[in-house]
Amino acid sequence: MPLLFLPGWGFDARLVDLYRLFRDNCLILPNSFVDPACFSAELSAFLQSRHITKIVIVGWSMGAQLGLDFSLTHGHLVGRLDLVAMRSCWPQQEIAAVRRAIAADLPGYLRDFYRKCFLGYKKPYHDFVRELQEDYLQKLPREILMTGLDYLQNFTLPAHIPDGLAVHMIHGRKDLVAPVEEMPQFLGATHEVFPRAGHMVLLDLQQKLQND
Repeated sequence: MPLLFLPGWGFDARLVDLYRLFRDNCLILPNSFVDPACFSAELSAFLQSRHITKIVIVGWSMGAQLGLDFSLTHGHLVGRLDLVAMRSCWPQQEIAAVRRAIAADLPGYLRDFYRKCFLGYKKPYHDFVRELQEDYLQKLPREILMTGLDYLQNFTLPAHIPDGLAVHMIHGRKDLVAPVEEMPQFLGATHEVFPRAGHMVLLDLQQKLQND
């Protein structure tokens, strides 16, 4: 099945090329920053236009929530769902604090946010700063960030996952952005926690796949 990677808030799918993620799989990649407001309809239309009947979704951080929501409304199109570094919900006070920080200094806030995401990943962080960070700071639309915050603020965790859907939860025990204690617990889902990993647990997963 083709694989769709859904990046987290403030990131795009260029992480795949930068870190050679999922390189042995057939990829469908968003060609821009994901807009939660129209994501589901656009993905459904994209799959229909290419006669793709089923995909694997790997969603990271906010991308995990988007992937889960899509599977709830288009379950017939999703063959497997990997939810990576997903938080059950974002407290309203945290969202409000992010909005204030963005209003005061958007580039400064994003630099701090990226640094926090990469805690424990010195070389990958260096690579990100060198290859992507400045481009993000120049091109990432404020409107997309705010729409993402709206989505996170209004996200509601479903009571259960769709029947028959294979769901795998992946998390880092040292994640400061999405604490492991707040990882969703779905009946029927499998769980994998990397003891030394942070929010960029995607990189630990990739290393495990290469070693296997």
